[in-house]
This record gives sequence, structure tokens and C-alpha cells, in this order.
Amino acid sequence: MTLIEKNWKLVLGICSILILGGGGLAIQSTLATAKEKKAQENFFSIEKKYVDYKTKKETPDTTKPAKPVVAPPTAEQSAAIKAEFETFITNNPKSKATQMAALYFAEISRQENKIQPALDVLLKVKNNDSGLVNTLVEQQIGQLLADSEKYQEAIDIWQKIINRKEAKFLHNELKIQQALCFQKLNNHTKAEELLTNIANQKTEDQTDASSVKEAARYLRLIQIKKVTGT
Repeated sequence: MTLIEKNWKLVLGICSILILGGGGLAIQSTLATAKEKKAQENFFSIEKKYVDYKTKKETPDTTKPAKPVVAPPTAEQSAAIKAEFETFITNNPKSKATQMAALYFAEISRQENKIQPALDVLLKVKNNDSGLVNTLVEQQIGQLLADSEKYQEAIDIWQKIINRKEAKFLHNELKIQQALCFQKLNNHTKAEELLTNIANQKTEDQTDASSVKEAARYLRLIQIKKVTGT
């Protein structure tokens, strides 16, 4: 008590700092939440345009499967929706909605075989968060790296996701993709090891069951290639 009495100004100052600091964190959290909400509200209008764009691109005519019900998007329409996504990304940094915009932008660019612009925009919005949206961003970065024949870089970024317990639903799929990259790198032993581990899994989960079948199929193809040399 004597120490506190002698240093009451210092103690009061420390308490004030703690109170202000706590209040500052609360205000920062509130502002961040409000900012995210506003960004997502702005994103919804662009997302609706993207859904319309995708519907035009994918909806088949049931009477004539080879032809779409409506005219597919033009190059101008594609460029316009991508431009809106780019503007949104620039104006709303560090938002989950921004990461979704980047994923959509990358999807369109990849369909146009424009791999580097897709990769650039995803790398721009990637962060260290272990949540779902950032995990999807990292997954797509890995896919684009593999498309660019940067197989080891793809393997490495997918491994970061595999190391996360909360991303378990993606583990088998990413391990299969890793195996295919190892195959491209002529590391056939590692490719077979990954595929064998998945193919031998016993599971009742539908997603994992599909991965098990897919892994077994790729494993057979690799083994046939080894035997026949084709």
C-alpha cells in the first residue's frame, strides 16, 4: 500500500492505459466488423452480376445440349465483370469479401487461360488466416502454380493447408494433387506413397470415399505406366 501511495500517479497512468487500450481494441474490433459488413454489402451487387455471367456461360439447352439457352458472355462482358472485381479488390483491402472477389476473378481468368493475372490477384489478397476463405485462396494459388508447371511450389502451398486440422475436408483432394505434381517431377515413389495411403483408407464419408476411389484410379494408371512404359 505504501508503494502504491508513493506511486499513485504511475499506477493511475497504467490503469488508464489498460482501460484505454482495452477500449481501443474493442473499438478496433467493432470498426473491423462494420468495415467487413459494408464490404460484403457492396460485394453482393457485383456477385449477382457474376452469377448472371456464370449462368449464361453454363446453362445448357435440354433440347439441344450442345447449345446454350442464352448467348454466352462476350469478351466485353467478361472484361467488364473482371474490372468490377479488380476495382472492388483495390477499394476494399483485407476483407473476406475481397478474397471472394479475387477467387471469382481468378476463376474467369483461368477459364480464359490467363493464368498469371489469376495468380497475381490471389497472391495479392492471400494472408495468414487459417479460415475457410483464405484456405480456398491458397488452394487455388496451388492449382494455378501447378498449371504453370511450378509443381514444387504448388506442393509446398498445399502442404500448409494439409497441416491445418480445420481443413481436413480438403486433405485427401490436395494430397492427390500433390501426388500428380510429384509424378510430373518424376518422383514416382512419393506419388505412389501418397496415393496408396489414400486408396487404403476405410471411410463412410462420401467426400473421402470419392477421394479414395480417385486415388486408387490414379495409382493404377501410374502402375500401368511403370509396367508398360507408356
